[in-house]
Parts: sequence; C-alpha cells; structure tokens
Amino acid sequence: MQPLDRDSLRRLRQARQQIGVGVALEQAQMDALLAEWTPLAQPDEKDMSEFFGVALPDGSLTGVSGPRWIFHLFGLLHRAAHVGLTSPGGLVLLQRRAATKMDWPNAWDMAAAGHVPLYPNGREMRFEEGAKKEIEEELGLASLELGELLQEGQLCPIGAPYYSFDMDETRNPPFYNAEVRQVFGATLNEAGMSRLRPDYEELSGLYFCTVENAWGILTQQSAATGLLYSLPRYLDWLVKKDFRIL
Repeated sequence: MQPLDRDSLRRLRQARQQIGVGVALEQAQMDALLAEWTPLAQPDEKDMSEFFGVALPDGSLTGVSGPRWIFHLFGLLHRAAHVGLTSPGGLVLLQRRAATKMDWPNAWDMAAAGHVPLYPNGREMRFEEGAKKEIEEELGLASLELGELLQEGQLCPIGAPYYSFDMDETRNPPFYNAEVRQVFGATLNEAGMSRLRPDYEELSGLYFCTVENAWGILTQQSAATGLLYSLPRYLDWLVKKDFRIL
C-alpha cells in the first residue's frame, strides 16, 4: 500500500475510534470504507489476494467481508489458525519466518500459522481448514493426506479461540492486527517427518527443539506474536497430554 499523508492519517485515527474492531459494521459500511480508502491506500495485488470475514470474539463471523488490507489498515477483527507440532520423539517444531516477510521478518513462529480467509467463492473457511491450508503452504504436507501423517490422525483443537491485538504505528500506512486465533496441536509420525517440504519463500528454516529450549526461544529471542501467545497454550497442552489429564 502507498503511504498516507498527514490528513489521511488523522482521519484514519478518527475512523478507527468510531469503528473499533468492526464487530458492529454492516456490509454497506464496509463498502463505503473501501470506496473511500482504496484510492488513498492504493492496495496492490497481494493486498487484494485474500478476503476476510469480520469475526466476533468467539470466532464466529458476522457476515461482513472485505480484502485483507482494509482489515489491517483499520484493525478489524478476523480469524487466524496456529499449529503446534512435535516429532515422534517429543521435540517441538518451530519455524523461522523468512527475512522477506513484511510482518515479523526473521522472527520465530509456530510450526504453521496464518489467516483463515474466506474461500474465493465467499464461503466460510473453518478454523481447521485454515490450519490445514497453512500446513500445506508452509510445510508441504498435503491437507488431504494429513490424517495419515499425524499420530493422532487429526489436528486437535486446544482450548477456545482467543483474542489478540498488536500494531505497528511506525509504518505508513500503520499496521493494526486484531485476530481471533484457534490453536491446534498434533504429533507427526515417521511418514509426516519424511514429507516435510518447507516453502522457503515463507520461512527460512525449521527447528526441532526440546520443550525447555522452546521456552528459551519464546522469552529470549525475537518472536512473532503468534509464538508469544500460542506457544504457551500448546506447551501446556503437551504437558497435560503427557500426564493424560486432558
């Protein structure tokens, strides 16, 4: 997107105060925002590549939708899925985000993480479908074969979706990210380990580590917000799973 002038930035702040995270927006209001701000922000093809649905704090959708750039420009609430994976021997899989990523370059992140957009035909994508999409895109594990590549045979949801907000007002346009995130966990089997094919446009590498090392990375190194808030939930789930108290 193109930088905004001072007057546009002032108007953006005022509009954000009125809209909040967008849960009360109607589609006509979303369309009006797009008509006003598209000429100012001049989103490129990547900015227009995905459409999101406005989410409620419980992860359900309001029925209002728009392109991803308007969600990050105004901080409208949308959905994301984060996946924690371990090796058959219990090592935690983390990824290092690519240096070319706009958001959190070179930072540590969950094994797979990303938005849960709408399908191109406008149909709602479930959290689990979004998680499988990210696993396929980032790790190369085909979503249709995933059941054969996990010891549990499926992704296990961890708790309820949770709300997260972060921002970067040093950027122009500023970046506001309001997400409802669902965390999933699973264990790769030997077949899953052998089929890992990372997409090095998305990430710079994968790292298997102990739970203790994962905590160290979380507290001592540069981490994306997905890791900061989703990894503790995943590690707690692993402990409960080991002690069979789930």
